[in-house]
Amino acid sequence: MASSKAETLDYAKEIKNVCPICFESFKTPRYLPCFHTFCHNCLSSYILSTCKSKENPVGFPCPLCRQFVPAPSSIGEPEKWTELILVNTIVKTMCEKKDQFCDACRRADEEEVATDWCKSCLESLCLSCVKFHKRSAASQNHELIPVSDKDTVSVAIESRVICIDHNAPAKYLCVDHEELCCAECVCTKHRKCNQVDEIEKIADNLIQSGTLKKLAQEILKHNDVLLQAKTEGETTMKHIDETSDNIAQESTDLRDKLVRHINGLLEIHLDDLAKKVKRIKEKLAQFDDTVTDRQLLMTQYSQILTDAEKTHPPILVQNYLKIKRQFKQVTGLCLYKTSVNLHSEASKQLSTILDTFSLGDVKVEAKSIPIGSIDFNCADMKLVCELPESGGCDIFGGCFLDNGDIVLADCNYRHCLFYSNRNLVRQIAMTGNPQDVIAWKQ
Repeated sequence: MASSKAETLDYAKEIKNVCPICFESFKTPRYLPCFHTFCHNCLSSYILSTCKSKENPVGFPCPLCRQFVPAPSSIGEPEKWTELILVNTIVKTMCEKKDQFCDACRRADEEEVATDWCKSCLESLCLSCVKFHKRSAASQNHELIPVSDKDTVSVAIESRVICIDHNAPAKYLCVDHEELCCAECVCTKHRKCNQVDEIEKIADNLIQSGTLKKLAQEILKHNDVLLQAKTEGETTMKHIDETSDNIAQESTDLRDKLVRHINGLLEIHLDDLAKKVKRIKEKLAQFDDTVTDRQLLMTQYSQILTDAEKTHPPILVQNYLKIKRQFKQVTGLCLYKTSVNLHSEASKQLSTILDTFSLGDVKVEAKSIPIGSIDFNCADMKLVCELPESGGCDIFGGCFLDNGDIVLADCNYRHCLFYSNRNLVRQIAMTGNPQDVIAWKQ
């Protein structure tokens, strides 16, 4: 039986208070920058499921519109993000208030049918209370809408930055801590700090000094590195497909020349090849997803900084601090790209050995290389100099220091060789057999 018009209208009105993920009434609704709202637990589960296959995730796509949402807090810790996403107070209030009585009258133990709803106070008001609300100096500028239109209210963009500690407008920036603060914070928490400036002054300085432009250029430069890495990853995947096809084809062509029992061994070989290729392609696909997220993050941050002059100063400073902090985190995370060399000795074995009982495993030589670093497997190298007293030693590894000095690990003689300006300066004795040396930065 077809539903009546009234039932259809009631359903359309109620569906606005339903989470698009669980299709139930919102529980602690939180809204994303694209203003789509979801239950706290639904959004948290979605974020974790989306990020679990990515290395150090930097954000996630909106479940509805797929717009990329940058991480609201620590990069690589998606389990903490949902708590910092803003609560949709309007939707929360609509879900909690099921009746249509005036909230002001109920505080006086009276019941009057509400006719309007205040967006600022998030309360329902009757005709009498609406008059007093408009006459009061404190609420005369509040926006009132009919109760029947309450479900159509959209989330307003917050143009203020609120101090987390005191829930007051943030008007200052503590340069020492790079922290936004209100007047009370300046007098208490930051009273001993060396430099606390007005937020408008900081915002103007960020624009005039070119600091925002410089950060935007660094982000674009890093985005180019990510794009190159993604392109190389796609090329590697294509190479893997072509190489695996060639290996499979060679093995198949030689199969007909072997004794019948070799067919079974060949099937095992091809199965091993497919599994190895699948695993390496899954790893490359994971790398591609990770790089794509960083690309989206760099693109979004670049757009935010490019539109700096159109942005309200508090939002501008807040965005700058967040972008600066997270850009440092992103660039500080060592992202490794995979270099793969896929080969097999199966063709040679099949053509020369007829009485073999097994085929060699498919060999996959894969290693992770930090993005932006040098891949010494592919780099053109030339001899610059020979370090004295290092030719006859068992040198297993070493590293360059920031100032250009070199430290080598001599495994056989149990010491490290320290070179400065190509000259041996010190021999550092070790208790064990050093295999390698790394430079650890604080």
